[in-house]
Amino acid sequence: MLIEQDYEKLKTSFIGSQRLFDKLNRVANQAEELEYDESGLYAEEEDTLQRHWLKLSAKIVDALSDDIGEYTIELKDMISLESRELNLNLIKDDEVSEIKVDYSEDGAISISQVC
Repeated sequence: MLIEQDYEKLKTSFIGSQRLFDKLNRVANQAEELEYDESGLYAEEEDTLQRHWLKLSAKIVDALSDDIGEYTIELKDMISLESRELNLNLIKDDEVSEIKVDYSEDGAISISQVC
């Protein structure tokens, strides 16, 4: 479990990254709108969106790492491109805190800590 002081640092960092979360939400919107061709494939467009998602997520993690450097941060794999949730593990002194950030609403995020 994160202590309150560390949670405040995390929250402040995520608020500073709000525009990146909004961009992740747009990536999810684009993924929902992917059109299948006759063979049912859309791999090139999906690959582009996945790279964009990874780049944006990495920027969020880098900013968080700068703000709470005493933690090791692991970005968990996305469930799908359409998912609007960023899942992280924060590790300090062999204690793991699982954090979920819902960015489904532009201009707002919801942070949850899984116990």
